[in-house]
Amino acid sequence: MSEAIPCKSCGHPVSGLYCTACGEKVLTPEDHTLKHYLGALLNAFTFADSKLWNTLKAVVLRPGELSAAYMDGRRVKYMRPVAFFFLANFVYFAAPLFETFNTSLHSQMHYLGHSRWVRAKVEEHLSTTGQTLAEFTALYEPASGNNAKLLLVAMVFALFIPMLIIFFRKRQYTSAYVTVAFEMMAFHLWVTTIALGLLFGLMIFSLRALDGSFAQIISDEHTKWPVLALHFWVTIGIGRRFFGCTWPGAVWRAAAMLFGLQLALSAYRLLLFAVTFWQVG
Repeated sequence: MSEAIPCKSCGHPVSGLYCTACGEKVLTPEDHTLKHYLGALLNAFTFADSKLWNTLKAVVLRPGELSAAYMDGRRVKYMRPVAFFFLANFVYFAAPLFETFNTSLHSQMHYLGHSRWVRAKVEEHLSTTGQTLAEFTALYEPASGNNAKLLLVAMVFALFIPMLIIFFRKRQYTSAYVTVAFEMMAFHLWVTTIALGLLFGLMIFSLRALDGSFAQIISDEHTKWPVLALHFWVTIGIGRRFFGCTWPGAVWRAAAMLFGLQLALSAYRLLLFAVTFWQVG
């Protein structure tokens, strides 16, 4: 029998390879070899890659499955919904071509429900500082672009509120609604924003290479239909798999969530302006 040694982490006597109190492994000379390090690195990468692929397939093809598995305690196969969301947020933040959730100062001032308040704040700032609108816009726009990506977690909690109302009492715990809001937002980042953005960007690039005039056929009017279809896909899937709704119940709730999504976007855009205005003003 090997002599017991104190555990490096908790001090409990260890006579084998693992501490029976905290599970810490006793290091051996082989643990310090390059072969062991490379093996551990490969194992960690393939494990993470497998979980990412399983999670991505579940969220895209079976919306609601990820949150259902997490809430039911089946957590080995998939990434956690919050981790999956932040990974999508990182990809979205790192790629400068995606500006889906940003809102220009011009739009903030003229086309939204809170535009009158925004105009008043901007005009007051310009009169106090002596800046021109063009000068203020030049400061505001890049800051808004960065904040739009940093504040996306606020969009999750803005989605949580209408989801809690529309799917009222379909789940016992409030945390279930937060969990599925993270999954829904992750879906919109991975699919509606990143994948669809790359697809339409590639189409526009190809059309411009053939004939620049053809690129004009892709406009917001055309892109809103696949976005609408994707919204119904993810919301109906969540209604069926996570909340246990019937087909009619899932469909009418998906329609209601369109209004919930708009309210969430409005709240998010107002927060985006307030944070950016405070930052540059």
